[in-house]
Amino acid sequence: MELIVLIIKHTRFLDDILTGFVDIGIKGATVIDSRGMGQILTAEVPIFAGLRDLMPGGNIGNHMILSVADEDQVEKVVRLVKEICGDFEEEGMGVLFTLPVGRFIGLKGGGGKSS
Repeated sequence: MELIVLIIKHTRFLDDILTGFVDIGIKGATVIDSRGMGQILTAEVPIFAGLRDLMPGGNIGNHMILSVADEDQVEKVVRLVKEICGDFEEEGMGVLFTLPVGRFIGLKGGGGKSS
C-alpha cells in the first residue's frame, strides 16, 4: 500500500480528481486546505509582500489530497492526475508523490502490515 500525497493549486481540478478516485476504486481521501511557504511569506511577512506577483501561485490556496491505495491504483491515480492537471510542468501547479505504508488501520485496512 502507498500513501498518495497530491497538492494542487487550482480548485477547478478538485471535483474531477475526487470523482476519478471513485472511478478507480479508491474509497476514501482526505482533502485539506493548505498554504505553501511562498503564500505565507508574501501574505504575512512585510518584506516579502512586494514579491507576491513573482511567487508561483502566491495569491491562491492549495488543496492537499491524502489517500491510501494499492500499488496498481497508484499508477491509475498518476495517469488520472496527468490527464486532468497535465504533467505539472507549469511552475506552481502542484506536486504528487507517494510513500510506502507500513500499517493501515481503519475502513477496510484491517490492522495488519501492508504487503
